[in-house]
Amino acid sequence: MKRVALAGLALAVTLAGPPSFAGPPSFAGPSPLLGQAAGEAGPRRAEVTSLNFRGNATLSDGQLRAVIRTRGTECASLLLSPFCLATNWGFAHRRAYLDTLEVAVDADRLRLYYNYRGHFEADVHHIIRTNGVDASVSFIIEEGPATLIDEFSIEGLPEALGAEEAAALVGLGVGDPFDGQRLQAGVDSLIGSLRRQGYVYAMALEDFQRGRDGTAQVALDVHPGGRYRLREIRIEGGEAIGEEVIRDLLPLSAGDYYNQEAELEGQRNLFGLDAIRFASIRREPPPPGAATADSTLDLVVQVTPASPRAARFGVGWSTDQCLRTETRLTHRNLFGAARRLEITGQLGNIFADQLDGSFPCSQVGTDPAFRTLNYLLQAELLLPVALSAENSFSARVFLERETIPDVFIQEGFGAEIGLTRRLGRRASATLSYSPGFTGFGEQSADIFFCINFGFCEPEDIVTVTRSRWLAPLTLAWIYNETDDALRPTRGHYLTAAGEIAHEMTGSHYRYARIVAQAAFFRELEPGLVFAARARTGMVRFPGTRIFTSGAPRTDRLIHPSRRFFVGGSQSVRGVGQNLLGPRVLVADQVEDCPAGDFAACVERLATQNPGAFDERPRGGDAQLELSFELRRYLSERWALVFFGDAGSVSQRLTELRKLQWTPGLGLRYASPVGSIRLDIGYNTTFATELPAIVSMEDGTLVQMPQPVLFDPFRFDDPHPLLELWRRVQIHVSIGEAF
Repeated sequence: MKRVALAGLALAVTLAGPPSFAGPPSFAGPSPLLGQAAGEAGPRRAEVTSLNFRGNATLSDGQLRAVIRTRGTECASLLLSPFCLATNWGFAHRRAYLDTLEVAVDADRLRLYYNYRGHFEADVHHIIRTNGVDASVSFIIEEGPATLIDEFSIEGLPEALGAEEAAALVGLGVGDPFDGQRLQAGVDSLIGSLRRQGYVYAMALEDFQRGRDGTAQVALDVHPGGRYRLREIRIEGGEAIGEEVIRDLLPLSAGDYYNQEAELEGQRNLFGLDAIRFASIRREPPPPGAATADSTLDLVVQVTPASPRAARFGVGWSTDQCLRTETRLTHRNLFGAARRLEITGQLGNIFADQLDGSFPCSQVGTDPAFRTLNYLLQAELLLPVALSAENSFSARVFLERETIPDVFIQEGFGAEIGLTRRLGRRASATLSYSPGFTGFGEQSADIFFCINFGFCEPEDIVTVTRSRWLAPLTLAWIYNETDDALRPTRGHYLTAAGEIAHEMTGSHYRYARIVAQAAFFRELEPGLVFAARARTGMVRFPGTRIFTSGAPRTDRLIHPSRRFFVGGSQSVRGVGQNLLGPRVLVADQVEDCPAGDFAACVERLATQNPGAFDERPRGGDAQLELSFELRRYLSERWALVFFGDAGSVSQRLTELRKLQWTPGLGLRYASPVGSIRLDIGYNTTFATELPAIVSMEDGTLVQMPQPVLFDPFRFDDPHPLLELWRRVQIHVSIGEAF
């Protein structure tokens, strides 16, 4: 038998063995003879309108198509499928033309590939049918019997790797069909395992023989080589950061067996520090004359610190926060040990009042109270290593004024401390405590507390909007296996968070809340990505004592920020910000109903001028959201997106409503601060019965005894184009929707 040595595996064949290549054929693209533009000189060749395989049971059409060069005319993109089905327009198709010589060679390629996969008696021939304009190519396959392995052995294994474990890594044994591809992958796994255990130069020799009875005999001769330990880990250039922190981030230490994967993980950990601009790890033999045993090596970690101080200023615009500015000052290595201090100042809703709710600030809120300036002043300290390299600690303090459009305005201050535990490369968990002292603007939250909890009297509104402590304890988990944090094209991520607030955590509000989210990304073809996201959550609140001690009433009341609101640029994009689900219509006594008779006034507005109402979301105790996107990347910067969003939010856990779907399309531009996003959604809702309230001049709220039929799109039987325009929702924001 002939023997070949490689770092992984190479096949050596005796008798009628498989082909000598170590994997299936791969090609950069079709043969130059396959395509011909309409304007090229020479006779026009027949177009391949049909390409198929017959008789293949073991291998799929997709596997066989990847081996050959002949192609059939196909739709140029999944997005163009409707045009491909309905027309024969050139722009929608990727044309392919007949090359009879290439077809004959492809038949040989398929036969060799079947040999490689263990079918040594496979036969492939081709049939071409053409009328000179169109051509049909068929490959007729007789696979023949699979070659079974009747002898399989692995020799030369070191003591560190047992025979059973090695056999499990290879994944082939006596009685299995021989498959060169599976064998190659199995030997790669075997060699990888040895190298993770310190056998730096491990390799394997493969012996293969096919008997005259059609069986296969396979033997692996493993040459592990020396097993290397780490004698010393030297760190160069890390004085400002501290060698102790750098060593904590390395999964290897002196005396361990060398592991290349652990070395790469350590390098990733170092690059994750803001205080490090560049890091490299290299292997070196010990210096001559060093008192050490054989088979040892040193690791040299070279670190280049980043500039310790940085400043950043940014400006952004979105339909729900109008003009925003942010200033961020960062110290990347405060007092050493890669401690990061970050001071952030933000302003939002700039020009919202001047633009009076018009585009591009159309989602900031219908009431003037929601168009006032927002701000955030925050200082955050991060310790990247806390007790061990797997832990990091963060602490922050903040002062803020935040507007949730048409729901509430809250002002307050607070702090947060958190401990994050890395659970591997892809997963982490964070336990945090977030006490905050917050209150609400009375004119912004009066409708919310009145319609949801029955606090409609002015003195009650004053009581429930007063500042109180909200102090939840939160446990969050995330698993991220996407290929890109900003523009993922493959992979998925999962997140879940549960929080609880109680007197024991120092909170005046009592509740338990859980939220979970999952997203999936798949590249259907180069430049075309399918993305999907599902998000759900629920909250329970047993009761919150909001009045002074000794008062006769204790009420079920939840902090508005812990309720669920659906709709907007990050949610269901076919509806306005927070406006999917339970809502209440608000009419102003002075502007809309000065003559009194509120019931008749509200009925008149609903039938003649529904735009006079302010739609105020009520939120709910449970939510469900689904989103799908088809992303076509037009260039490195630009992308076109077709999306469909659905959502439901309910006042009670047991009353989750029917999902409302909204389609739309969007445009993306990849900027240095993230994707600048323009989304145009279509509102599919119809007439809905909603409760109504009249806001009196003295601040009193009068709720109507009966709901009114609300239809802002078709109330006056408009022209279809006018109705279409009314249903359109436009969102401008930064960052992908998910």
